[in-house]
Amino acid sequence: MSRPWLLFLLALLVTPPLAYLVFRLAKGLGFLDPPASKEQEYRRTVSAALYAFLLFLPIFIYGYEKGWPRVWVFFAILNGIALFFFAGIGIQTGRLLWKLRHPKKPDADPDAEGASPESPSERLGPDL
Repeated sequence: MSRPWLLFLLALLVTPPLAYLVFRLAKGLGFLDPPASKEQEYRRTVSAALYAFLLFLPIFIYGYEKGWPRVWVFFAILNGIALFFFAGIGIQTGRLLWKLRHPKKPDADPDAEGASPESPSERLGPDL
């Protein structure tokens, strides 16, 4: 057997256990459970977008540096589309998570600011 065939056979043998380990890791970290809140859902989406972005970016940079042979041009186009898609999803979800964590406070009435219905002596109580 030639070296490429040995690597192909090795890849066939290693892939199922590796996929199972990734599955167990995702299940153990709770990524396969339904989200408990919107914040958790947004965090998962941001994490997945970041990992996908980190996966596709080096491929795109490497291919661009090597000049993308003609056969790989279609792959380069799909890779670029995936980069923009996951970057957009990550940015949009990050903004939603920011809005969820930092809600806008309603404008306070300037007349009611600092005004208290009770006097300072009433706040202290009758004992003092």
